[in-house]
Amino acid sequence: MTRFRLRLPPFDVPLAIAALGLVVIGLFTVFSATSIPGAHQGLWVRQLWWAAAAVGAAWLVAAVPYRVYDSLAYPTYGISLALLVLVLVMGSSAYGAKRWLDLGPLKFQPSELAKIATVLVLARRFDDPKLKLDKFRHWFPALVIVLVPFALVLKEPDLGTSLSFPIILLAMFFWAGMPVGHLLLGLTPVFNVVLFFATGSLWWFAGLLAVLLGAVRPRLAMVVAALVLNGAVAYAMPHVWNGLADYQKRRIQTFLDPGNDPYGAGYQIIQSRIAIGSGGAVGKGFLKGTQKALAFLPMRHTDFIYSVVGEEFGLLGTLTVVLLYAWLLMRGLRLALLSRGFASLMAIGLVTALFYHIMVNMLMTIGWAPVTGLPLPLISYGGTALIVNGIEIGLLQNVALRRKD
Repeated sequence: MTRFRLRLPPFDVPLAIAALGLVVIGLFTVFSATSIPGAHQGLWVRQLWWAAAAVGAAWLVAAVPYRVYDSLAYPTYGISLALLVLVLVMGSSAYGAKRWLDLGPLKFQPSELAKIATVLVLARRFDDPKLKLDKFRHWFPALVIVLVPFALVLKEPDLGTSLSFPIILLAMFFWAGMPVGHLLLGLTPVFNVVLFFATGSLWWFAGLLAVLLGAVRPRLAMVVAALVLNGAVAYAMPHVWNGLADYQKRRIQTFLDPGNDPYGAGYQIIQSRIAIGSGGAVGKGFLKGTQKALAFLPMRHTDFIYSVVGEEFGLLGTLTVVLLYAWLLMRGLRLALLSRGFASLMAIGLVTALFYHIMVNMLMTIGWAPVTGLPLPLISYGGTALIVNGIEIGLLQNVALRRKD
């Protein structure tokens, strides 16, 4: 008698379980966050359809061999840049920014596609055995590739999403073999800005840069580049600050001191902390959140959905979400370690993009990061973000299916 066995493809089951678990938590939380009378009632039904579309997108993306994406990297990157320019010309505005293109029932956010396209281009470029990232001509083109979408997204303005591009570049630089000393020198403009806001003086940074140059001892060209770049950043910082939109300035000031304007810019963070803290160990119960029910908590189904989880499910619920994210990211990192070349680089870029969004959103809800408007991956309400998250999971599953190729 012939025995029939159902053989599933060798996809990463734990990765799929973690992603689906987060989507289910998101559906229940969106339902709870929009259950009170108001304009957002019934959005969970749309989210359910978007979730189905995200699963379908993940399946389709995983079915196509990743070498196809390797060959299509530059065309995809070019299309994403064209869409970013288009959104600046004819995009729809909301909350003082142009970030969306209206496509009938769907508001499409090109910056989400641009992140994936940038990861693909960088993975293709770094998948070169002759690459030497300690040389200017090898690492500078990658910097230009990232700075173009970074500048276009910053122009919308969308500071939170724009910062994801240099973060992705740094992670992929490291994964591609850039020396750590050179990577730290590349990070000095970031240290420059952070220390300026933290101390109000450039002398602290000058001391740090001197110590770093002494420890790394780079070539003269790298020393000159670091000094010129940081000099330009120091000169430009006052101009950049004056060029920020008023709401962006308030977000930075509120991050530094939320209590300075408790009924204005600091209101969101204060209410979010109250919601999470009031949840205790096990929460108030599903649909029983009072901060949400009394509409004290703003953007409760998008930016601050993690606060709803904390209020209704307490420490137990928030830790469950954290563990599922940790599981998902570790599986993605494992795939990057087990694969090689383009697949490995693509995986680390996608994991970095997910990690950035997760950390910024969670830290934002407790006041440890500025309010940026970044959604919580796989959980927050939103069609574009959820489908793009599905594509990212599908690309990681693609690596799992073909990592031995």
